[in-house]
Amino acid sequence: MFVRPKKPVAEVPVRVSLKELGFRFDIRDGLLREIGTQKPYKHEYFGNDKTKNAALYDKLIQTAPRKVALLLESDKDLCMEPIAVPDLNQPHCNIYATPGALSKDCLVVIVNGNGNFCGVWGWNILVKRGLRPGSVIEYARECVKRGFGVLVLNPNENVCGPDGITDTFNTCSRYVTSIEGSETPEDHVGYVWSRIIRESKAEKVVFVAYNTAGIAVTDLLRYDFDRFTKKTVGIAYIDSAHAVFQLGPEHLAWLSMAAKQWESSNEPDGMAILNSRAGCPTVSVSNTTGHREMAPSICMNSVLAYAEQCFERGATIIDTSELSLDESIDDSTLSAIQNIQIVEPLAPDQPSDGYIGWE
Repeated sequence: MFVRPKKPVAEVPVRVSLKELGFRFDIRDGLLREIGTQKPYKHEYFGNDKTKNAALYDKLIQTAPRKVALLLESDKDLCMEPIAVPDLNQPHCNIYATPGALSKDCLVVIVNGNGNFCGVWGWNILVKRGLRPGSVIEYARECVKRGFGVLVLNPNENVCGPDGITDTFNTCSRYVTSIEGSETPEDHVGYVWSRIIRESKAEKVVFVAYNTAGIAVTDLLRYDFDRFTKKTVGIAYIDSAHAVFQLGPEHLAWLSMAAKQWESSNEPDGMAILNSRAGCPTVSVSNTTGHREMAPSICMNSVLAYAEQCFERGATIIDTSELSLDESIDDSTLSAIQNIQIVEPLAPDQPSDGYIGWE
């Protein structure tokens, strides 16, 4: 007798709030504090009991990062508005914009990396050191003070759980639903660029891309060069994981003049570093904390000063018919060009690596 196997039922994950764990973020100093005693969180919360300390820490790094998106909305200096990607009528994730950001002359687009939740540089830094070094909130506040619009992307929340709540691939359960247009971090950044940023009224855009986000932003340059360089006036890479070895000469020429990389180092801040992989001027971030995720916070003032310079300079137009690599590209980038694989334009019937709809 044939017995049809039972279809597995998706178990709804048990989610615990930060408040239920007995902690909250102090808006005044950004630290994670115990609600009752107001004491800052310490990893040795249970003294020498390593098992309990590890269990609590694990719960906090799963829970605290989700609070950042809510704080982007509630922070009185930001009042950021969620934008559903792709829309509210289907599984979606949210990106966040300051009021009127997409109509501002100058727009800063912040993209985090490393599989973190929206607006988080690093889970460990967020929990142990607080919102200022661990999240994009301080960046957004400083941008608003300078009169810039701010858009915070959400490249890593690529799936929805059985309860409809978004997850990253690092935190999701077995039964999940992919989010259309955000199946991968690269898809998410490509979708938001082509459907929202590119069509916005913002005249000048600067991307701030941390770690793996640099790969997705560089893909925009690679696959949508003309429209990207017309609107984008600069890229600030921070410890970016991108590489330039499959870019063409025009991409490299633009990067060398309109992008900059900040890289964790034992050298003093601002020292020139040779990095042919980045394809752009690279400077040191004096990060002696032992935590690479601290880099965005350490170099924030330098990054935002660079953004201001990019907005003042405006678009960098590359005339490929008159491109002279020897004259327009520095020595480290020229060295990289000699080893790159030139990418031929895609024929109309060729797949576009998932960037459907860019045209």
